[in-house]
Amino acid sequence: MLRPVAVLAAILAAALAGVGLTFSASTSVPADFRFVNGSEPQTLDPARLTGQPGQRVADAIFEGLTRRDPKTLQPVPGVAVSWDVSEDGLLWTFHLRPEARWSDGRPVTAHDFAYAWRRLLEPATGAEYAYLLHGLHGARALNTYEARAETLEGPVAGALRILREAHPRGVPAAAWDAFRAEQGLGPLLAEGPEPALASRLPRAGEALSSEGADALERTLARAAEAMRREAAEARRRFGHDLGVIARDDRTLLVELAAPIPYFLELTSFFSTRPVPRWAVEARERDWFLPRNLVCNGPFLLESWRVNDRIRLRRNPGYWGADQVGLERVDVLATEQPTTALNLYLSGDVDWLPALYPVDLVDVLRNRPDFYSGPGMIVYYYRLNTRRPPFDDPRVRQAIGLAIDREEITREVLGLGQIPAVTMVPPGMPGYEAAESGLGFDPERARALLAEAGHPGGHGVRELGLLYNTHEMHKKIAEVIADQLRRNLGLRVQAYNQEWQSYLASLRAGDYDLARAGWIGDYLDPNTFLDIWLTGGGNNQTGWGDPDYDALVAAAADVGRA
Repeated sequence: MLRPVAVLAAILAAALAGVGLTFSASTSVPADFRFVNGSEPQTLDPARLTGQPGQRVADAIFEGLTRRDPKTLQPVPGVAVSWDVSEDGLLWTFHLRPEARWSDGRPVTAHDFAYAWRRLLEPATGAEYAYLLHGLHGARALNTYEARAETLEGPVAGALRILREAHPRGVPAAAWDAFRAEQGLGPLLAEGPEPALASRLPRAGEALSSEGADALERTLARAAEAMRREAAEARRRFGHDLGVIARDDRTLLVELAAPIPYFLELTSFFSTRPVPRWAVEARERDWFLPRNLVCNGPFLLESWRVNDRIRLRRNPGYWGADQVGLERVDVLATEQPTTALNLYLSGDVDWLPALYPVDLVDVLRNRPDFYSGPGMIVYYYRLNTRRPPFDDPRVRQAIGLAIDREEITREVLGLGQIPAVTMVPPGMPGYEAAESGLGFDPERARALLAEAGHPGGHGVRELGLLYNTHEMHKKIAEVIADQLRRNLGLRVQAYNQEWQSYLASLRAGDYDLARAGWIGDYLDPNTFLDIWLTGGGNNQTGWGDPDYDALVAAAADVGRA
């Protein structure tokens, strides 16, 4: 052990001097536990939160109906002390513990959950995880139907008029196929209140006659009208007598459209935590800051010094306060692996979750305090299908086949990671992935790229490969850029953005390729598969396929299985 420590000391000596400049010493009582959290959380509002840095803090200051057992990770009672499920699996009744309190002393009630879940689904909230509750009656209508109706009546109807003007005697099959794909017509109609309307569309490879175009205009108008009607009904009723209902202060009813076998895992997830309506509505933009925050978890938010640390303090009003072993916790923000490792080696932090210089893996793995193990995690790259050349599936497949995942896991990561050729990690209980079309096949990749009209990368502009600031992401991005150059002749420039800017670029679709990662939110393949639903909040690629959407919906509806 002495040799690895000596090596680390020699390599990092120059950086150690800067630790004190990066993180100020706490002027209050020292924390009982300190850890490096990576990026600064963009918010602590459960409805708007995304990403692990904010989730770790939210898990400490908010509690849902259920929480995860720290040893088994299975859902156990949280604010809800017990629950009942109807025989058909469609009605859940949660019984809330009377001793649950907000940090201002008010009781946590079923009304707080009904308000929080409706707020999560309100389009104005802009919650990326709103789709997690789409299985509740009226939730999808509340969250998506108004926007879908506007899309049908505006961009889609306008594009159809232009298409008809270009082809007054009927739209050829190729032009119709392109229009249908670009507008995402199938998913727009199939996920509406009248899914049968999707079956009225001319099939792929068929021409659209003038009469058929007239019928299509009527279909779009009818679908938009039905969506607006359902959206209005959901706005009027959801959270009152539809979807999620507070029968009284201590009883919460949840109505599902179809049985969800992992529903209790959703009630443990940070997006479904309750929020205090009176505090949120008083200060919508900054209610989650220390001076304003009202929370109900095992810890309180004592302070938040941006780019320094978040201080958490044990909540004496928490119903399980006697089970909380820590009085104070410091959550440090840094994206720099060398700084993070310095803090750990110097004893300034107690835990360093997966943030260390990748060049030192061989040294670090020999330390007795180093640990690694399997995780429900996949690391992948998004391809922006709204931009050429990624609007061509042959180009996308070529890129997937030109990446040598074995080289990356062996030479860059070095901790036994498994090269990913499916989105769902292996070992998911009850799930067997279909045979993957991915793998390393540069010859096939070059043939596909040539078939798409770009032999040797000819005619493809320089591509940008976006990653959020992190040494490991940088190394992987540079290796992939080099592999695409060597194997396909593509010019790829890797570039980084800080976490907040990176998230904004993804949401705006302002990228070509972008690194991404997904940690399963619950123990079911759906947590990985539903990322790619058309228009999904975490899809962010522009890709969608009605057949895929239908398969995911069918798999989720265990009542029909």
